[in-house]
Amino acid sequence: MAARRPPARGRAGTRAGARRERAGGLALFGEVVIVGAVVALLAVPLVTLLPALAAGVAHLRRQLTGHSVRMADLLRDFAAAWRALWRLSVGALAAALVLLWNVSLAQAGLVPGAGGLRVLTWALLLAWAVLLLRVAAGWRPGAEGGAGASAALLRGAAGAAVRDPGGSALLAAGVLLCGTFVWMLPPLLLLAGGLLALASVAVESRAARGLGADDDGH
Repeated sequence: MAARRPPARGRAGTRAGARRERAGGLALFGEVVIVGAVVALLAVPLVTLLPALAAGVAHLRRQLTGHSVRMADLLRDFAAAWRALWRLSVGALAAALVLLWNVSLAQAGLVPGAGGLRVLTWALLLAWAVLLLRVAAGWRPGAEGGAGASAALLRGAAGAAVRDPGGSALLAAGVLLCGTFVWMLPPLLLLAGGLLALASVAVESRAARGLGADDDGH
């Protein structure tokens, strides 16, 4: 007996759903490109990199949850993130510069065990980048600022990195891929911020689903 064809209405619904998914994917890609360009511009002073990433993460989170994605909201989030995270952002930049200085010393062979020190320092830089992406994902618009809030956010990010090693590995892979892309083609720097913000949102969502599954299991 010949297989029955699905009803025409069902086929039409399937095609409409596929079109909506494609449109949603294109809209998300467009927002990632926009966020990457805006994050790159906002991070030009370097010390503003962490607040720019936090604002980009918040923007893409709104995109994925169907909320407002106006550029004015992104800029307002950046201003709020700067007020809340400026101490942490300055400290993060200082720590990164110290690590890069260690790399330069190791590459120049000015310290004993230069090869091992270089590898260790690059690993620390990668771990630091992952931690800062966790911080950017943990910040929320409207959150309180101050030294205490920044310290709590950093502790929360470190705890999330330890509790979710798989997500941290994914973030590390994202950092390495973006670094490779920029090294191969420097203009791709305009996309790196958006891609890293999207990776942070995805890892956060992955962890939330995992916790939800654990709760259901218990």
